[in-house]
Amino acid sequence: MNAITLKSLGFSKEDLQERVIDRLCGQILSGKSFDTDSQFKKQLEERLRKHVTETINVLAEKHVLPNVTQYIEKLVLQTTNKWGEKTGTPVTFIEYLVQRAEAYIQEDVDFQGKGKGANSYNWSKNTTRIAYMINQHLQHNINIAMTQALVAANQSIVGGIEKAVRIQLEQIVGTVKASVSVKG
Repeated sequence: MNAITLKSLGFSKEDLQERVIDRLCGQILSGKSFDTDSQFKKQLEERLRKHVTETINVLAEKHVLPNVTQYIEKLVLQTTNKWGEKTGTPVTFIEYLVQRAEAYIQEDVDFQGKGKGANSYNWSKNTTRIAYMINQHLQHNINIAMTQALVAANQSIVGGIEKAVRIQLEQIVGTVKASVSVKG
């Protein structure tokens, strides 16, 4: 009887190992012939995902972010008319942000902190947005402080009243004597 060997089939040990490894890798990566809960598959996918994320982050740090920073720092904005012709004075992006922040905090608001554009019906000026925000902040902090003071005062008063009641009850118990008479 003839034994079937790798040599008789035309394979070497290295050829067979390489083919088996290629086949297994293909099945693992395609998800075929393995449970979807395979620990090896999960670890491989996680490592691949982590490597791709790290590579993208490195490339973004090196090539994209510096260019975005330069673009924002060099960006110049200028108002235009309805035909697209430049009419205003050019300002850098940072100058534009500062102007918008100043306009926002100096905007007139009503008693609820809303600008005229948000509530134009029956709107009346109360103060500026920055003054409104400072008032709200102070009111919030004062409310917290007052609540804490009231809690502390209540605890102190309750403790004092409780001690006074106990002292009075002890005095009453000390003065009252019970007598029992038996009639028979």
